[in-house]
Amino acid sequence: MRVAVVGAGAIGLSCAYSLARGGADVRVLERGRVGEGCSFGNTGWICPALSAPLPAPGVVFGALAGMLRRDSPLLIQPTLRASFFRWSWDFWRACTSARYQAGLEATVELGRRTFELFDDLRAAGVQFDIHKSGMVVAATTQAGLAEYVEMIDGAREAGYDGPVEVLDAHEVRRVEPALSDRVIGGIQVRAERYVRPEQFTAALARYLRESGTSVEEGVDVRGLTRRNGPWRLDTGDASVEADRVVIAAGAWSPALLTPLGIRLPFEAAKGYSVTASGTGTAPKHALYLAEAKVGGSPFGERMRFAGVFDLTGTDSSLRRRRIGTILRTSLPYLRDWRPKEIELQWAGLRPYPADGLPIIGPVPGQEGLYAATGHGRMGITLAPPTGEAVCSLVLEDRTPEEIRSLGLERFRR
Repeated sequence: MRVAVVGAGAIGLSCAYSLARGGADVRVLERGRVGEGCSFGNTGWICPALSAPLPAPGVVFGALAGMLRRDSPLLIQPTLRASFFRWSWDFWRACTSARYQAGLEATVELGRRTFELFDDLRAAGVQFDIHKSGMVVAATTQAGLAEYVEMIDGAREAGYDGPVEVLDAHEVRRVEPALSDRVIGGIQVRAERYVRPEQFTAALARYLRESGTSVEEGVDVRGLTRRNGPWRLDTGDASVEADRVVIAAGAWSPALLTPLGIRLPFEAAKGYSVTASGTGTAPKHALYLAEAKVGGSPFGERMRFAGVFDLTGTDSSLRRRRIGTILRTSLPYLRDWRPKEIELQWAGLRPYPADGLPIIGPVPGQEGLYAATGHGRMGITLAPPTGEAVCSLVLEDRTPEEIRSLGLERFRR
């Protein structure tokens, strides 16, 4: 069976890996370069404990109030697009306790095997580093600490079973000596891991190519058609034929699905990161800085800090002021680590459906077409299990239980 996967980020490559292992003849088509979309500059967390959907009770009013701050992690650029107003309305409707809990249960269930599947990738010969030092959530206020205690408690109620410990000020600095005296407490989540995402996607692409799978860069799929036979993917000067197609194009997925009559309440949320060497005491764990809404990952002698949620359309330009926001709000959490030499400043577009949940499943009314997109900030965490689920859909015509609530049908209700 010939399967075309559109998109070579963490999700698309994970789908290609599972499909190829299942016996499919896979061809990956990437409009840019492998892994250089939203998979490139993030923190690389594998963190099912923090896989809660973004829409939650109170989040809208809290976010709007936070925008009044100079260093707000949220920026909304005014737009008159009808699709943006629909997305905003659907996002607000998703912020109920019942829908939040159902979404949390869905993401925890999908991520249940993610540690095992990452280990399986390495055992199969996909060569990338994985860091198993765990994660520490650090808070400078009791309210900030309580917010994430509640979030992780919710994940545990939804089925997350990793060890979790709430720490006071003394204990959190004992666990993570890089934290400053301003940190009043934290949460240690020992099971969480992280990778350097650009290394992970490069390793997957290399493994696929060495195993005989075609991974093509600079191939811009502009449209999809099917008439009594295989799918044709228009790439401008030529076309590609496939029996099955998986759309894993991140923020550009709606452009391929909308002409087929598929409505997606979908926005691109721009995130930023800065990777730098530094002086002082570097963290030894992945960090989540509660009030700043910033994540940090140590990669050898360098730290990567990532955050910010900019709703500015599909504009991927880098606003250096937002990089400054990440650093200004992060450094108070650290005792004496300070950036010395910046290696990378990055911006990428995270794909967000209005309900904050991934879209994984067959495209209704389009036989042989599947979607694997909309993972938002959970792309690395959920990449291998998404690949396994898509393999079951495409090669076995079977919908795994863990993705039954994540299909496109939910937007027709």
